[in-house]
Amino acid sequence: MDIIESSNDAGLNSLSGFSYQIKVFILKMTQLKGNQQVEFETLDDVTTRSLSADNTVTDFCIKRYVAAESSGIEVFQVKQTDVTKSVARKVLYNWLLAYNENSDITSFHLYVDDQYSVGINLFCSNNAKQEYDIVIESNKREQALITRVKRLYNGKFEEFKNAYQTICNNAHIDSINNIDRSISNQLVAPFHATAAGIGSTYFEKRIYELVTKICARIIDSAGRRIPYICGHAEYMQLCEEICRNISPSQYTPDYESFRQAFVQSDLTEEMLQSRECRQLRYCNLTTTEISDHLSYEQYYENIRQHYLRDAQKEKILSTERIANQNHKDVVLELQADGRDKPSLRLVKTKRAGISTMPNEFSRWGAYIFLTKDKLPNQISWKDENGESDE
Repeated sequence: MDIIESSNDAGLNSLSGFSYQIKVFILKMTQLKGNQQVEFETLDDVTTRSLSADNTVTDFCIKRYVAAESSGIEVFQVKQTDVTKSVARKVLYNWLLAYNENSDITSFHLYVDDQYSVGINLFCSNNAKQEYDIVIESNKREQALITRVKRLYNGKFEEFKNAYQTICNNAHIDSINNIDRSISNQLVAPFHATAAGIGSTYFEKRIYELVTKICARIIDSAGRRIPYICGHAEYMQLCEEICRNISPSQYTPDYESFRQAFVQSDLTEEMLQSRECRQLRYCNLTTTEISDHLSYEQYYENIRQHYLRDAQKEKILSTERIANQNHKDVVLELQADGRDKPSLRLVKTKRAGISTMPNEFSRWGAYIFLTKDKLPNQISWKDENGESDE
């Protein structure tokens, strides 16, 4: 097996567990040309838009809607389920609403995972009048898709007919075989999968970082009720940044993206019962502050696992020995001054540098990690059961 095949297979692991819609978004993002942008939840599940030269977007992975002059728009409905007559009709209604919002749409795509079936002749099997009558005679609830279409086209058959025929003439059903591999193939070049020293390990890590960043930005945009949009130049900048930060000489995943995409905001029962959580409670922190500190720990554990798998165990051993010694020094200083208490141990220890860690978040996380149960370099904000830091 050559290196490209090996890298691609590894890259697939980075994509497991993410929603199909996000995967389609990432696939379309990797296929962008110079004057295009891809949009999450604007006109449809995923939309690609070609912009005129004067309207090319240059902000870094913008998170706002761009009212730009478009030379071509493609919309994508994403389904990971069997496409029945009912599902197909909902897709049609979504496209009617989208076309009403922007008549520049040039093609309508239904992306379906090839594990699922798509019924024959589901789309446009009725003529425009038959489909119009189904809509107008509907008595569904106010917020139903068909009701929204009914409000839009009630008494406007010719307008409905024009939209319906445009959609029927430009609709495509695409059965997607192994979308994870398609994404991985697209990323071989921008992530330098065949470069010396990269191999499958760093190629997979770079894909994982890209997916993490995109997920975090989509989550952030959704929380602020704005669409997420990214242009070609911004996508390439993102790839370059990831290649700098994820390499054989440096492993610095973006903390904010990691936290946004993977860290739980609510503490689970298992977290609440952990020694590290108990130790943080001794410091009189709020629940939010405890959650923040536990997110540093999870971030450090991610970096720790990378170095252990990359045969850099000594780097982790050095990190945890340095962290333990820094903590001992802080405890000695506080005891000598008669000021030893949990909150001061935490604050002063976090200020102590660890040269083997790439940033503050990983350094703080190493300290929180070492308050876990049964570790060789364990530290404490408050000594328990006769513990002492000697």
